[in-house]
Amino acid sequence: MSSDRLAIEAKGLTKTFALASTGGDRPLYHRLGGERKKIRTALDHISFTLKPGKALAVMGRNGSGKSTLLKILAGIVDPTEGEAILHGQVGALLEVGAGAHPDLTGWENLRLVARLLQVPADNREEYYDRAASFCALGEKLNEPTRWYSAGQYARLGFAMAAMAPTDILLIDEALGAGDAPFQLKCFDFFYAAKAQGRAFVMVSHATAALRDLCDDGLVLNNGQPVYTGPVASAIEHYDRIAFS
Repeated sequence: MSSDRLAIEAKGLTKTFALASTGGDRPLYHRLGGERKKIRTALDHISFTLKPGKALAVMGRNGSGKSTLLKILAGIVDPTEGEAILHGQVGALLEVGAGAHPDLTGWENLRLVARLLQVPADNREEYYDRAASFCALGEKLNEPTRWYSAGQYARLGFAMAAMAPTDILLIDEALGAGDAPFQLKCFDFFYAAKAQGRAFVMVSHATAALRDLCDDGLVLNNGQPVYTGPVASAIEHYDRIAFS
């Protein structure tokens, strides 16, 4: 593997949203039918690179743009400016249990997600076996997921995303999925997957876990990058913002 190969190249990512103006202070022309828009900047020129086998922690207070950044990287949202270049197959866990349909059984959800993630047909049986073994839900996989507890739902969702054959995995607030033994299993998975060359972008407020799992950190504040560098220093910057 070339040392200069990149998994992700984010170049000047900017995202703005147009919001309709509301409130009693609107000018007369607006109240009579005119339209005025306010522009909200969710992300403001975010740039970084990430190599295979590395993990980037994205930190910031609520509303700082973390989830918007992940959605752009996942291809769910287009940036207003800039571009994100991802090299390889991308998987995303943007909400614990995301992708699981409540009316389908665990097994049926695994089969559905395998197709959505474009797992090759020749590899699907292996994917089912690995995901079922990882979530360790046993006979519960035969039941509709609407009957799952929150922890069981989280275990299935994490397993469906993590066991897919992806090169890059985007994770939003999923480090606390399941009970303590399952969290330890997740940590073991992260270490092994990084050693195999998978790249991770992780959004979380669990700084202790980010310190252990990630190499670098990106700190956002009101959509702007305030620090990019080693994860330990990034956590210090985040703590100063969070407790200010």
